[in-house]
Amino acid sequence: MDAIADRAFVEISGGSNSLHRVVDETPSLLSVILDVNPLEWKKLIDSHTLNFREVASAVLVMLNSHLALNSGNEVALYIANSYFHGARLIYPSFEDEVDDNAEKKANKRRKINANTILKTTGIYRQFRIIDETIVDRLDQLIKEEPERLKGLLNKGNTHIKGTLSGALSQSLSYINRLQTSDEHAGLKGRVLCISVSGDTALPYVSIMNSIFAAQKQKVSVDVCKLGPDSTFLQQASDATNGAYIYIKNPVGLIQYLSTALFIDPMLRPIVVLPTNTSIDFRASCFITSKVVDIGYVCSVCLCILSVIPSDEKCPTCHSKFDHNLITQLKRKPKVLPLMKRKPKAKKKNEDTGKKN
Repeated sequence: MDAIADRAFVEISGGSNSLHRVVDETPSLLSVILDVNPLEWKKLIDSHTLNFREVASAVLVMLNSHLALNSGNEVALYIANSYFHGARLIYPSFEDEVDDNAEKKANKRRKINANTILKTTGIYRQFRIIDETIVDRLDQLIKEEPERLKGLLNKGNTHIKGTLSGALSQSLSYINRLQTSDEHAGLKGRVLCISVSGDTALPYVSIMNSIFAAQKQKVSVDVCKLGPDSTFLQQASDATNGAYIYIKNPVGLIQYLSTALFIDPMLRPIVVLPTNTSIDFRASCFITSKVVDIGYVCSVCLCILSVIPSDEKCPTCHSKFDHNLITQLKRKPKVLPLMKRKPKAKKKNEDTGKKN
């Protein structure tokens, strides 16, 4: 995976006083995936460690800083784990308004939200457009999310699968779309995931497919973990030559985003990145979504199981397991009694016989 990070500097041989020369200033695309799981954010807010407004403000600063580095840089923002919208692209927006009146109302609402939330004057116009669009869409999301969440909980849905893998797939598709266009030829891309959810909200198969796709595209996946630690995201960052940072003190989030997670892929070979030496490479059960040490494997699709399904079918490929084999696996081990060893008979007069 060394090819993911192309060198931005080359050394000029000059003895001990070796110099570096810039060889590439290719524009890059920064795609940020923001986890908006309302249940996890409620836990963070109740613990008085972090609130959503501070994280959104830090993300805006990071996006504007990335655009300020190069006039050709691009940014994108996705949301994930939203119970109302799922995985959705927040910026840039490709949705067309229905008519002129709807567009005027949207622009007016966007300016009102920006003036009440941002409270900033004299900002650069391009930064202002991005900030107004993102703040307006996040404000709509916060207003719509509680109603959708109440409806799901009233139906008895206590466990809802997350959409982080869907946002990651969309982000990789958007990067590939720009890289294959004539206008953005040679564009470098990377993904930053700001996650607050655990592994229980991540579908294992979809996450692994997204990791393989990122490897194929040579796109590094960085992870900024605010909530419980995630084994799958550790594997994603390690496989794609990215950085995984578990932030215990979220008050200094803007410092993490502007230093360790702000390094461009071209600069990473000459910069010391934060490393994670305790990565768990164990697989996850396809039924319980828990990490397993010893389990069962389907011989058709290599699906990993920690328990045997009641219908004796693979949950992935729906292949029928052998009933006799399932019976043997479910059978409790038979404990055999210990065999008593017979004492060896002592040979009498052994020494006397030898002498005779």
